[in-house]
Amino acid sequence: MPQKKNLAFGPVLRNLRLERNWTQSELGEKLDVTPQHVSMMESSRKFPSLEMLFKVADALGVSLTSIVAAMEARLK
Repeated sequence: MPQKKNLAFGPVLRNLRLERNWTQSELGEKLDVTPQHVSMMESSRKFPSLEMLFKVADALGVSLTSIVAAMEARLK
């Protein structure tokens, strides 16, 4: 069973992607992964590596700190 923080990442990723009106395919292209990989991260079936977290933050134009803060806020 994934840890609580792992479960918070998926919805945060999805919200950030949707704020930019991007499809999973569009985000996948920016991350050099398949849309299925993005889907698995958004549904909390796959937690990204540290390297992928940095790629996600860069692609979305946000800091890693802001992603972590959004995850923490979801857990409160």
